[in-house]
Amino acid sequence: MRYAIVSDIHANLEALRAVLKDIKSQRVDKVICLGDIVGYYADPNTCTELCRNSGFICIRGNHDDAALELCDIDDFNPIAQTALLWTAKKLKQEHKDWLRKLPEFLIIDEQFLAVHGSPWDPYAYIFSSGGALQAFSCMRNNHPSITLCFFGHTHQRALYATEERAVQEIAQGTHYTLSDYGLFLINPGSVGQSRDGKPGASYIIYSSKGKEIEFRHVPYKIELTQRKVAAAKLPMMLAERLSLGY
Repeated sequence: MRYAIVSDIHANLEALRAVLKDIKSQRVDKVICLGDIVGYYADPNTCTELCRNSGFICIRGNHDDAALELCDIDDFNPIAQTALLWTAKKLKQEHKDWLRKLPEFLIIDEQFLAVHGSPWDPYAYIFSSGGALQAFSCMRNNHPSITLCFFGHTHQRALYATEERAVQEIAQGTHYTLSDYGLFLINPGSVGQSRDGKPGASYIIYSSKGKEIEFRHVPYKIELTQRKVAAAKLPMMLAERLSLGY
């Protein structure tokens, strides 16, 4: 099976369309979305509809929850709060109903675990080997047959692997072949708001047959997304950071 793993779309329609076009060229069997379909940018309805109509297998993220009032927005920074309040007003009820039914995590085809933040908490961030170590412990305790977990939330691509009871963090390269031993924790980066220092959209192709991972980076019309931010009177910092990739 070939899977496309996407995360953190954040209502960025131009980025999502570019990634969808690229995914079609990869001839994948399934697309898995790790949450945060909405929040930050100006097209929450169209992005949600595209995910639904394209047959994405989705889980909820923290911005999805906040837009649905399933969690308090006090833990979000002021810019995110402003965007979430705007999103909650703009999001159509049919899309809210669909998002509300999405699970917090999924085990896909008995092959891998899909979470938003971490295996132990959908809102937790994994930024380091320490967080990866906690994730691996949770996987062993709660999903002993699963050796691979995809996570999002940080908007930064990452690959962690267990190695002789330690955690190896792999930061370079775009292609990897996973071994038959150990556990793996992989972040595809963000479709809608890259924080890797490289403007554009990121996602992963995973081939389960050869256990092959490919990180893909896709350019899109950033200026159009930025103009939409201004037209919607959303915080301009959301537009500016797209040009920086952070």
